[in-house]
Amino acid sequence: MNPLRQPLTSCLRGTGYRGYASALNAPRPTSSSGELPLRLQAIKLYKELHRLGRDYPDPNYDFNKRLRRAFEKNAQTTDPALLKKQLELGEHIKKEVLALISLKKFRHLRRTYHPNDGPR
Repeated sequence: MNPLRQPLTSCLRGTGYRGYASALNAPRPTSSSGELPLRLQAIKLYKELHRLGRDYPDPNYDFNKRLRRAFEKNAQTTDPALLKKQLELGEHIKKEVLALISLKKFRHLRRTYHPNDGPR
């Protein structure tokens, strides 16, 4: 069979990965410091925040819609220093959302097992 007419999946059979996962595991140039490219870091951060947004404590806040707008607003940014700064801000937001979700779960368990106790 002509290699140009092969389906793309046949090229990936040996790797076991598809899409961005194959790019994440591809050999990287040795000149970098072992980090992912900024674009892939942004995609990874977006996916993590989107998954966390499903459990966001306030359903009226519409976390995922705001997340998408924020990423769309900064999609045309090309300055690496500014991109790194925005990725650090995104990591901070991820930690804050994790803390909110943990607090929500803790409060739910406290109300379940100690219904007569007041707030601490």
